[in-house]
Amino acid sequence: MDTTDADPVRQMQLREFDELYRLEDTYWWFVGRRRLVRQLIDAYAVRSDNGADLRILDAGCGTGGTMKAVAELGEVHGCDAAWAALEYCRKRSFNNLVCSRVQQLSYADNSFDVVTSCDVLEHVPDDSAALNETYRALRPGGVLVMTVPAHPYLWSEHDEALAHLRRYTRREIIGKLQEAGYRIEKFSSAVSFVFPMIFTFRMLQRLRTKQPDEPKTDLRILPPLLNNALIALLKSEMWLTRYINLPIGTSFVVVGRKPQ
Repeated sequence: MDTTDADPVRQMQLREFDELYRLEDTYWWFVGRRRLVRQLIDAYAVRSDNGADLRILDAGCGTGGTMKAVAELGEVHGCDAAWAALEYCRKRSFNNLVCSRVQQLSYADNSFDVVTSCDVLEHVPDDSAALNETYRALRPGGVLVMTVPAHPYLWSEHDEALAHLRRYTRREIIGKLQEAGYRIEKFSSAVSFVFPMIFTFRMLQRLRTKQPDEPKTDLRILPPLLNNALIALLKSEMWLTRYINLPIGTSFVVVGRKPQ
């Protein structure tokens, strides 16, 4: 997640990074998201004529879970605006790291075959500038693989705790991608099978009296059986997204290509 250390409103506490680092290798949400991103890279990324490894940038890399998932595909770089997040990436033995905001990437034009950006854009005040920067950093023919939270009506304490600035409508995110120059090659909802449960939970949250303490995320340690069942559900979704675009879910996943 892309955060800005200088802005206390958007500063993520160190304990949040620690929780993310501990959970993202096993927690169903993160496991499913990483697998989906990897599947989309395999399906849409185009290697150069000489078959060289892909050059991949994880823009807003957080504690490095996505980098770990795609490391075997080539040369992986990561950037995040929070130094604390990059320290966790180093624990995973990644060294191609830059402390940089997504809307001001410290990379040359046409540097990467793939840019990933997982639940980052909603943290960025100028999200259009961030999309322009990822477009600039991609080589012609390269792809952006991105996830963002969907549907403003799902806004909750979870979004506040993670310093989200927005949740996206389909029209809004597609429009901003196209304005940046991307050709949309895949656009689907994700986390669809459990959408009714999450929708109900979010609506019930609004009925309770808001507490004065700081907001908390929905991340909870689940019993292994339930966690594994949810991972299996997301695996089924992955299979479906090979053939169709899912109509409803708590997230949007998109593949945008920079034209040749």
